Amino acid sequence: MYNGPMISRPTVLILGAGASNPYGFPLGIGLRDRVCAFLGTPGGTAETGRFSDAQYDLRELIEFWQALQHSGYTSVDWFLEENPQFIEVGKASIAAALIPFENPARLFPPNAPHEHWYELLVNILDSPRGAFTKNRLSIVTFNYDRSLEYYLLRVLETRRGSLEQAKEELRTLDVIHVHGALGDLAPMVTGGREYSPELEPAAIRAAADQIVVVSEISEEADEFVVAANILANAERIVFLGFGFHPPSVRRLAVFNEPWTDEQRQNVRVGGTSRSIPADRWEDICENVLNRAIPPGYRRNDPVFRYLNDREPLG
Repeated sequence: MYNGPMISRPTVLILGAGASNPYGFPLGIGLRDRVCAFLGTPGGTAETGRFSDAQYDLRELIEFWQALQHSGYTSVDWFLEENPQFIEVGKASIAAALIPFENPARLFPPNAPHEHWYELLVNILDSPRGAFTKNRLSIVTFNYDRSLEYYLLRVLETRRGSLEQAKEELRTLDVIHVHGALGDLAPMVTGGREYSPELEPAAIRAAADQIVVVSEISEEADEFVVAANILANAERIVFLGFGFHPPSVRRLAVFNEPWTDEQRQNVRVGGTSRSIPADRWEDICENVLNRAIPPGYRRNDPVFRYLNDREPLG
């Protein structure tokens, strides 16, 4: 059990796909492959039947799947950026590909990952016990899944013995999904989607309606404005499992001008850079993050080890 101090400095975690990957969610190329797998036998699989029942045009879906399959793009988002005519069916396909990974059992023993960073985080936030609401933490996530919120809710409900108290405490933690989410999380929101892998037509539609793909986003989008304001007041910014796609970083605003030595002294910026080639990482530090992270900084640790060993949050 973590027994260190709670998070007293304004801290922001910025999450990419690598942060959800330990809990079974696919990375960009894995999501693309899951979507392409819907192609199957056109019109003959259970999945395509669910799309039809959710009122999506099956002919358009098949055209989208075939185009994505032969596009050479490693990301569904990138493909949709270049092919906006497929946005509606593309979002439905993303939703249907990700919903089956919303498996509650995957978040808790004995099926949780050995390096369970959600567990590490909740024990930081709730140490000493009951201190959850006193932490100065915000989370900006580029992921659609709600696994972290669901995990925190269930842990707080168990510890407090009250779902209502757990919901009240969780609402004090800012979690901004800048690309939308797989629906509002029930029971946090009345009428929301349960955290469930059941792939029903209504679930596909509810999740797809809240997904926001790259081509629909601008720097003026409400979620990005909120995220930029939070980041502007942070004293510590931590990227976890993030791919540092330049347009995504640019929309966060705070990295759009070169950072001075004074800024770097006042705001600690760090994070994982696992699987990013060394030459690309140098370019990211120099031209994408504008030296907010000093050149030469390099952390190849997985998320759990980074937070546990390199960047203790307390």
